Amino acid sequence: MKIQHLRCFACIAEKGSMRAAAEELSLSATAVSLALRELERHTGAPLFTRQPQGVALTYAGRRLLAHARLILAQIDRAEEEIEQIRGLKGGAVTVGATPWITQTILPRALADFQRLRADVRLDCAETIGTSHAGLRDGTLDFSLGLAPSRAQSANFISRKLFSCGLAVVGRIGHPLVSCTSLRDLADQSWVMTMREDLHEQRHSNMLARHGLALKPEQVHYARSTLVSIAMMEGSDMLAVCPWPLIESPLMRTRVAALPIQDEMPEMTTSLVMRRGEPPSATAQLMIECFIEAAKACRDSTEPAIRRMMASVDFIEPD
Repeated sequence: MKIQHLRCFACIAEKGSMRAAAEELSLSATAVSLALRELERHTGAPLFTRQPQGVALTYAGRRLLAHARLILAQIDRAEEEIEQIRGLKGGAVTVGATPWITQTILPRALADFQRLRADVRLDCAETIGTSHAGLRDGTLDFSLGLAPSRAQSANFISRKLFSCGLAVVGRIGHPLVSCTSLRDLADQSWVMTMREDLHEQRHSNMLARHGLALKPEQVHYARSTLVSIAMMEGSDMLAVCPWPLIESPLMRTRVAALPIQDEMPEMTTSLVMRRGEPPSATAQLMIECFIEAAKACRDSTEPAIRRMMASVDFIEPD
């Protein structure tokens, strides 16, 4: 199995046709077709089905694609790090961060990192949930968010960094803005930023302790913080949010926390990386910048940062 074969295969999967993949890779269509045939011969299974409008992955193709993306990402990172050592170029660092981190610590960390390594390309994404798909396929160097579920923990290592409280929020002027009990929210609709799997059902479990069993039509999904805010502002949907995000300029004037008296769970934010793959020198520097930026934010005199960080507890390493 050759690297060039995997590159051709992954590009065909991304573009949906061999002709488009050939153009993207600056290769002839014949060369791309030959690479695919050799890869299929090596695997002993068809990887695509041919269709009038292009190609579609088979089951074997989908399984191979996940491995191919991770292998290619690791090779690209290795090549970038060697080139950094040789001084040819700066490379890139890719970071995923949970929304409250993007509103507090990440801006300062990125600014500090750029002062040290202005030659490095930054690639940042919002990370939601516990599946960490970007880490699994090699898209991200590391993530700052929820720890992986037990079912996924064998693939990752994580280090707990912060804990903070959670609150129920709704739009400014929500009819239940003075509600103090979760039991009174039984008929409400909710917006969540991640689908719950069998291992992480904290939201449902939190409500179930107070006798609430959500129907499927009561639960709606947003794939980003901005979308979740829009869904709340355009309706009476509620959400569960970490306190530092509620206190951020992004949300402070748009949503309000309900004065719920019931006990609410805490959220732990962790540094998550792929197991068995040490971060590159560039990624390690970014991690160090983040840790220092977190300390600076904790001691900040800026009102907005102080307000957000007041609800965050630092977890000391074991």
